[in-house]
This record gives sequence, structure tokens and C-alpha cells, in this order.
Amino acid sequence: MYIADGTTERERLSVLDASNLRIEDAGLPMHVAALLILDQLPPGSPAAEPGVAAVRAAVAQWLPRVPRLRQVLSPLPPGNKTFGWAADPDFDIRGHVRARSVPPPGDESALLALCTQLNEQRLDRSRPLWEVWLLTGLADGRAAVLIRLHHVMADGVAAVTMMDALFEPEPQPAPVDLEPRPAGAGSLSPRAGDPAPAPEPGGARWPGPRPPARPAMSLAATGRHVTGLRRLAALPGQGARLTREGRAPRLSLNQRIGPHRRLLLIRADLERARAAGHAQGGTVNDVVLAAVAGGMRGLLAGRAELVPDMVVKASVAVSLRRPGYQPAAGNQVGVMIVPLPAGEADPGRCLGQIARATAERKRRPPYQPNARFLQRWMARAMARQRLVNVLVSNLPGPSGPRYFAGARITEIFQIGVVQGNVTVSTGVLSYAGQLNFAVLADRDAVPDLDAFGTGARATLGQLGALPRGRHRPPVSRTGWRLPTRME
Repeated sequence: MYIADGTTERERLSVLDASNLRIEDAGLPMHVAALLILDQLPPGSPAAEPGVAAVRAAVAQWLPRVPRLRQVLSPLPPGNKTFGWAADPDFDIRGHVRARSVPPPGDESALLALCTQLNEQRLDRSRPLWEVWLLTGLADGRAAVLIRLHHVMADGVAAVTMMDALFEPEPQPAPVDLEPRPAGAGSLSPRAGDPAPAPEPGGARWPGPRPPARPAMSLAATGRHVTGLRRLAALPGQGARLTREGRAPRLSLNQRIGPHRRLLLIRADLERARAAGHAQGGTVNDVVLAAVAGGMRGLLAGRAELVPDMVVKASVAVSLRRPGYQPAAGNQVGVMIVPLPAGEADPGRCLGQIARATAERKRRPPYQPNARFLQRWMARAMARQRLVNVLVSNLPGPSGPRYFAGARITEIFQIGVVQGNVTVSTGVLSYAGQLNFAVLADRDAVPDLDAFGTGARATLGQLGALPRGRHRPPVSRTGWRLPTRME
């Protein structure tokens, strides 16, 4: 739905988009992030600010491709609690692209500590809800980039598409603009060959003359309302299914989250993970869930909470987007609850059980809490829920290498959120043959996050999914030889 107020036409947030604000208002930050590792500091910047000018110039060329990046939340009407998107007349790229130096010794631990510190802060709702941090001072002349994006702007799949518009498929000279720019002059000219940027579909156009009057509800809007009614009618069925799912086990790590986080990175090989999944009739996503099960097993064993046949529950994000979606079209996501056999010691059997469970659940629609009253209830009840123990998101990233601001991106990780009383979240992103895990946890509730990493890596190693040379996959105790290559 679109609102015209005499100076601008603004797109109203969908119910699902608005739920991210409602959850954040309840005290839980709702932004996602991506961490890029670059092979070098972006070249071509003045010595006083190494890399910053190149990054700002690259980001400025990104803005015309994703108009949402220059839009800000605006009440509809002013003073109301309902929000829409409107152009930010005071946009200044210098407030969104900044730099920090990683403390010595510039290793991965120091980098992740700085990333969690920067990522703990909420994004300022009075400005466009994103920011980019260039992180310098890494060992061997490398650099990193932390991109933060509010969940109200896009779900995971749309966020990856938005960010891929920032990257180059081939090496390009760093687009450096060293001249000072006035406030509001954030974008540079589009790259040669780019089409003229189209406005956000149905989105804000401001400043400018008032657009032609529109009917109160278009055919597309009518269709959305019909879909909403169907989803509302499906709520009783969803409730019955949730009841049949049963409760998640009561674990010490499921407690109300605090303000501080820890971050852990795990690396796997995409093709080897695919081979491991196919060997058990599953997919890469099933291998990801098996790794999470192994991580939970290691974590619970260290806490003396692991019992035979223990099954923990994972909330797995499921994209509901159709082909041809717009990259900044908000949130279209559901949830699938998957049992993870953390009590199963054999990774092959664990993977097989997960593959059968996900195949059965894919025959049913995912959970979609799109009704406003249900989302209000969820925001209040999240800290006491007993449906899931861990959050998982697995996204497809660029299949080939990418370049940013004149530097090659060697790795990309997606960093999710922890919510309510779910203190561990695993975000997985494929990139150029890699399968990269970023495990985020509440620092106080999960001080033993390394045990999760040890368990997950051991599972991936036994499944033969680690990068070559890091682990020699053993033969399973059941006699099933874990795959070491693509069949």
C-alpha cells in the first residue's frame, strides 16, 4: 500500500517488515551483517585515511542500484506508529561509511572482537538503516569490511542480492573520489554501461511534484490482502502443527539474551559438503544442519547436559520469494522447525536422520506468523518460548569470486541475530566454492562457544566437508565410508 501526503509517495511497511521493528522495540536489535575479508587494503586513498575514500566511492556507486539505501523510515501519517519509506533529504555518505583499525596483533580473534563491538550497537532509525565499516590493520596487509543492514529493509536472500550489487565480478580500478562532497551528495555517476537507475518499485519519490493520484487499492494490493486473509485462515492449522512439533528440550543456554555477543567462524568446502549430503540422500543444507547438531552436541557435552537420544530443535529460515523478486523488496520468509539429533555420535547417521526430517517438512508450508496480533504476542513471548533451541540460516552467495573497491574478496560471512531466549545463531553463506559459517552467541549465556566450534568442525571433518588438507575424513564406525570427493 502507498500513501500520498502532498509532497511524496511512501511505501507502507508490510506486516512482516514491521515485525522487525516491533521485536527491536522489545529490546532485541534486529540488524544483520556481512563480513568481507579482502586480500589487500583498497588502493588509491590518501595516507591520512587509508582505504576510506576508495570504499566511499565504491559504496556511492552502489546507491543508484539499490534506492532503499537512501530512504529513511517515516511515520504514516506523522506521529503514527505505522511506518513507510521516504527519501532522506539530508543523506551524507560520510555518516554511513567509516573506518576502524583492528587492535594488535591484527589476527582473526582481534578482528572478530572488533566486529562484535561495532555490531552490538543499534542502527539509528533517523537515518537510512545501514552502515559500512572498513577494518584496517589486519596481518599480512589484508583488510576487512563489515556491512550492517537492518532486517526491516530486507531478509537474507534480498540482502545478499543487494550486497552483490556492490561487488564487481572482475578486477576494476578503485573508484576513488578524493574531493570533499557536500552533505546529501552521496552518489557518484553510475558505472559505464549501467542503465538509468529505476525507482524502487512503487517506492518513495521525494523531493518532486506530487505523483498522479492512485486508486485506494490496486489489483496487486488486493491480491496481497487476499493472500493475507488466506494466511490468517491458516493460523489455526499452523497452531496445530506447532503443537504436534512438541516442546524443545530445556537447556541452560536458552535464557534471556543480554547486550553483548561473541562471534566464531568455521570454514567448509561447498562441493565436498554437497557430496556428503548426496551420499545420505540429502543436500548441502542438511550438511549445515548436521554441523549445527555437532556443535550443539559439543556444547551440551561440555555442560554435562547431553543425554542419549537427545534431539534439539532448530529454527531454519526458509525463503518464500519467487523468481524475479526485487532485491530490496522487504521480507518474504518463513520458518521450518527441524529436529537435530545431537545425541547421535555418528555424523553419518545424524546426517541421514536430518535429511529424512527435512524432506518430510518440505512437503508442508513453512510457518508464517504474518498476522499483527500474532507477531505482538511473539514479541512478548520470545524470551519464554519452548519451541526451538538454536537459529539457522543458510544462504546462497556469489558462485564466483568478487572484487570490492579494487581489492579481491577472499571470504564472505553472514552474521545473523540472536532473539528472545535463543542465544546461538548460525549464519551460513556459500561463496566461490566455500561454505562459510558465522556462529553468533550471547557472550554471557554462551562463554563456552568454542565448544560449539569444536563439535561443528569435527562433524564437518568426519563428513569430509572441510577444505582439503585440513582434515583426513575417517571411516564411520558403522562401516559407511564418508565421502572424500564428488561422485
